[in-house]
Amino acid sequence: MIIIKNIKTICFSVSLGLLVSCGGGNSDGEPKVNLPAKPNLSLPANGENCSAYTVVASDNTKAEISFSWTGAAYATSYVLVLTQAGTEVLKKEISTTSYKVILDKGKTYSWTVTAKNSDGVNASATNSFTTPGNPIGNYVPYTAVINFNINKSTSMASLSWVGKDEDSTTGELKYDIEIKKDNVVIQSLTNQTISSIADFAAVLNATYQIKINTIDKQGSYSTSIVTYTYE
Repeated sequence: MIIIKNIKTICFSVSLGLLVSCGGGNSDGEPKVNLPAKPNLSLPANGENCSAYTVVASDNTKAEISFSWTGAAYATSYVLVLTQAGTEVLKKEISTTSYKVILDKGKTYSWTVTAKNSDGVNASATNSFTTPGNPIGNYVPYTAVINFNINKSTSMASLSWVGKDEDSTTGELKYDIEIKKDNVVIQSLTNQTISSIADFAAVLNATYQIKINTIDKQGSYSTSIVTYTYE
């Protein structure tokens, strides 16, 4: 009788294991989504004159600039976007984490990299740099370095930024600030000389987008955007 009881116990355990294994996947039955991670921009250095470049022998008004960034988990490709004075000058999808572009000398450019896969996209921060050489007209300001954090013990969000320009002092720069929560504008300020705003309460599981235009005394501007999901 003891042997029979043991056999029954073993059979029950095996049957239970089969039932558990047959469930599989997510509890809601949906396939797992692997969004790509956010790329981190490496070169050119942010807010600096570009030192990593190659002379273009056939045109002394141009320079070949090397771009690089860290690989993002789950990414299958990357979209490199360059803008100058608010105008897109390059949009290129590639599978590597580096690329070379021939640009005008003496101009300030902004750039981002967006990681892509079949599940979605994830964009980097916006960086900026100035190509070597004498300026062609007025320098566009560098994109603001945005510092946005949420204190998870208090759920209070803090926002500050740092602006910089080759031909304007810090005190001469002005800023337009826009904050969105889940694609709805919750705060908008224009023509500001401040470099931070008052802390505000953040909502759990909400996604915040911070957009700051840095404007110089000539009216030229650059745009910096960061996105943060409070989890």
